[in-house]
Amino acid sequence: MSAAHSLEIPGSRTSFEALPGGGYAYVLLDENVRVELRYLRREHGHLHAEVDVRCTWSGVTHHRGSLSCADQNLSSLTARKTLAKHCADRAKTKPADFDWQAAIDAACLETIAAERAGADVVVLDDAPDVTEYDIDVGGLRIPGDAASMLIAHGDSLKSMLLMYVLGSLASSGRRVLYLDWEWTAERHKGRKRRLFGEDRLEGLRYLRCRAPLVIEVDRIRRYCDEHRIEFIGVDSVGLACDGKLADDDTAIRFHRALGSLPPALCAAHVPESSLAPEASKSDPIGPFGSVFFSNLCRMSWVVRKQPGANADIATIGCFPQKQNDGARCKPVGLEFDFRGQSIAVRHVDLATVEGLAERLPLAARVAGLLKGGALTYAQIAEELGAKPDTVVKATKRRPDLFTVMTGTPDGIHRVGLVVRGAA
Repeated sequence: MSAAHSLEIPGSRTSFEALPGGGYAYVLLDENVRVELRYLRREHGHLHAEVDVRCTWSGVTHHRGSLSCADQNLSSLTARKTLAKHCADRAKTKPADFDWQAAIDAACLETIAAERAGADVVVLDDAPDVTEYDIDVGGLRIPGDAASMLIAHGDSLKSMLLMYVLGSLASSGRRVLYLDWEWTAERHKGRKRRLFGEDRLEGLRYLRCRAPLVIEVDRIRRYCDEHRIEFIGVDSVGLACDGKLADDDTAIRFHRALGSLPPALCAAHVPESSLAPEASKSDPIGPFGSVFFSNLCRMSWVVRKQPGANADIATIGCFPQKQNDGARCKPVGLEFDFRGQSIAVRHVDLATVEGLAERLPLAARVAGLLKGGALTYAQIAEELGAKPDTVVKATKRRPDLFTVMTGTPDGIHRVGLVVRGAA
């Protein structure tokens, strides 16, 4: 249905419109009466909402323009009659003066009809064509129309990385919102200034959250609609949930709430066992708790930190874990230099970072090794601790990256990198 349309009520001009953040408003324009219905949900088959009846007539008893603001069963005729009588008492009116029952019934019935109609069905081919939805921040690709996750152990700079992503988007002109369950605005302001400088970054908004996302979501959605927020960050998933993380229902409720907000990048912790030295580097890594946390996001990156030789320098490797669409992402390396007043961030080749290089795909590790010159299969296998036949298969699968050199003086084939731009 359309966002707003006129209703034919005898003797009145009325409108019914969707509200920013969800819900509806039924307005009697001539009588200056407005009924707002928010936080809609189904309970035992009945439609419930917070109903705020607003009227500022002279002599009317109201609080900040509201005659009544209470949770109502919109499907209950008894509940609607009770609300209408309460409003009539507060407004000191008689049925001959103003028909509160008609106003309340109309607001509730229009809302029930709107919720029943829901979104329009379309022929799939009539849907908008796919454009470039993904967002690229420092090589880190993030869906611009869905939820994604940074999955990491504590002290892996994931909150710093989240601030870096949101601040970069704000610097490029996007409006973003940092939803924080872990720290304070003062602390994040300090990080923002060290990463992006002292200049005011108007597009970077911050909200300290204390209740679970399923409770906070209505006011967050309203703010995002009113202020045209394009992207949000969630720090972090564990504290934003309303139940045990191992329960599937907890993950489903979290994602259902997240799905009503702008596209999001969420920081999530992992089980301690997944980052233990004996854990297999090839095993998939998901956030702590139900598998639905990972299943219901569209992209996830595993973040690993490697301390540098200097305690003030740390390198993180971001490894694509799950990706539902688009060209396959490549691992991204970022170095954070905390020396001085500002935090310097630069790209690094993960193939050169001890402790992170071995987590790269074999082809990437071979490419990093061959930057020093062509080598035999046996030499590559020895340097990388891989089987020779595995090296052969990995290089043959990437003719765009590797070339085999034959006709060498010793008769042993060698592998080198393809020279870009060569004829």
